[in-house]
Amino acid sequence: MDFTLLLLTSLLSFLLGYLRYRFSYWELRGIPQLRAHFLLGHCSRLQSVHLSELLQDTYDAFRGSAKVAGSYVFLRPLAVVLDLDLVKAVLIRDFHKFVDRRSFHGDALTANLFNLQGEEWRALRTKLSPTFTSGKMKYMFGTVATVAQQLGATCEELVGAQGAVLELHDLMARYTTDVIGSCAFGTECNSLREPQAEFRQVGRRIFQRHGKGIRWRIFKMTYLTSLAKLGLPVRIFPPDISEFFNRIVRQTVELREREHIRRNDFMDLLLALRRQENGAGLTVEQLAAQAFVFFVAGFETSSSNMSYALFELAKNQAVQQKLRLEICDALARHGELTYEAMMEMPYLDQTVTETLRKYPALSSLTRLATEDYEILQPDGGEPVVLEKGTSVHIPVLAIHYDPEVYPEPQEFRPERFAPAACRQRHPTAFLGFGDGPRNCIGLRFGRMQVKVGLVELLCRFRFSLPPGAPTQLRLPKEHVILLPSEGIRLQVEPVDSVESRLM
Repeated sequence: MDFTLLLLTSLLSFLLGYLRYRFSYWELRGIPQLRAHFLLGHCSRLQSVHLSELLQDTYDAFRGSAKVAGSYVFLRPLAVVLDLDLVKAVLIRDFHKFVDRRSFHGDALTANLFNLQGEEWRALRTKLSPTFTSGKMKYMFGTVATVAQQLGATCEELVGAQGAVLELHDLMARYTTDVIGSCAFGTECNSLREPQAEFRQVGRRIFQRHGKGIRWRIFKMTYLTSLAKLGLPVRIFPPDISEFFNRIVRQTVELREREHIRRNDFMDLLLALRRQENGAGLTVEQLAAQAFVFFVAGFETSSSNMSYALFELAKNQAVQQKLRLEICDALARHGELTYEAMMEMPYLDQTVTETLRKYPALSSLTRLATEDYEILQPDGGEPVVLEKGTSVHIPVLAIHYDPEVYPEPQEFRPERFAPAACRQRHPTAFLGFGDGPRNCIGLRFGRMQVKVGLVELLCRFRFSLPPGAPTQLRLPKEHVILLPSEGIRLQVEPVDSVESRLM
C-alpha cells in the first residue's frame, strides 16, 4: 500500500511538474503570456468563450509592448502576432518561412487547396489560380445574376405587397448554394424554390452543431493529424458527406466528358487538370476535395457576409439609402445589371469590405513556422525566436476592432474603405480575405456573388429592424467560422411601398 501510494504520488508530482514546464514554454523564451490553467492551458474557458475572445485577451494585454505573445491550446503552444509589421512579414515578406497552415488528415475531403502543405499546395494553387481571374468572373457573371434574380423573386413572394419579417441568413444561404452549385458543379440546386433541396441539406449538415463539447472538437482538430497517423478512425465530416461530393463530382465528370460540355466554370478547370498526362492529373477523389472546399468556402461565408451587411444596413438607414441611390444610378446608366455596372459601384464595394471588417469569416489566420524565426523586440531588447513548427495565429478580429487602427470600431462606416482612407492605414490592417500568396483564392468570386445579390435586393426592398430586435448579434462559440447563431430577422418591405407611404 505504501509503495502504491508512493508511486501514485511520484506520478502525480511528475505530471504536475511536466505541465508546469509545458505552460512555461513562452516565458522560458522571453515571450510574454497570460497565466495558463495548470491542466488545460488557455482552453479552460473554451466552453463559454470563443477562440477569438482568447486571442483578444492576449492582444489587449500585450499590444504595444511586444510584437508577439504566447498562448496555449491544451499542451500545444501558439504564438499570437500583435504587430502589423510582423503580420506583413509572416503573410507576405517572409511568406516562404510560413507557407503552411496546420493541416488535418484522416478524411478524403481534407486533400484540398486550403489544407495542403508545401509543394503540394504550391503546385495546386498555380493550377487553380487561372479560374479566379477577372476574365473568368465575367464568364460566370451571367449565371450569378440569373440566380440573384431568382433570389429577388423568392423574396418578393415571401414579402408580398405589405412587407414581412424574414429570417434572412437561411435565405441568403439558399441563394449562395444555388450560385455555387451552378458555377462549381453545373447543377441546378433549386434550393431557393425548394429549401429542402439536397445541396442545401448537405450545407446545413456541414455547419450544424453537434452534441459533443467544444473542447473535444478543438482537441480533435488540434491533434487530428497525429491521431490519424496512429491509425485511429478520425473524421471531420460524416461518411455520407464525402460520399455525396464524390457522387456529384463523378456524375458531373462523366456527363461533361461524354457530352463534351464546356461551361467556363470551376469544374471545367478541374477537368482540364484531370486530363493532364504523366501522372499529374487529378483523381475523382481529388477533384471532389477541391469542389468541396469551393462549395464550403463559397456558400456559407458569402451568405453570412450578405446577412451581416443587410443587418448593418437595417441599423443604418442613411447608409442603406446612399447605397441604394448608387445602385439605382448605375443600373439607370447601363439599363441592366452588368459586370461593368457592378464595377461602377464603389460604395457597394466599401460596404462589403466594412461588413467583412466587423464580421470576418475567420477570427484568426494560422501559419506554421517552417524554420526558426527571429523577431526583434520593439524596445531594442534581446530578439526572441519562434521555433520551427510553432503555430502562429494572426488575430484578425482583434486587429479589425483595434480603435488605434479603426476609430470607433463598433460603428458601421463604409467610408473607412474609400481609397484615400485605405492609403492612410497599414497595408495589412484589413484581413477579411487573408493576405499574401496564401490569401483566399476565391475572393473575386465571393465579392461578386455578394454584390450581385445585394444589388438585386436593395434595388427592390428596404430593410429595417423589427420592433424589439437586438442591435447586436450573438455569435456562436461552437464554430471556427463566425456565423450568426440565431439567424438574422429583419423587416423587409418593397421599396415602392415605402416610398408611397412616405409621400
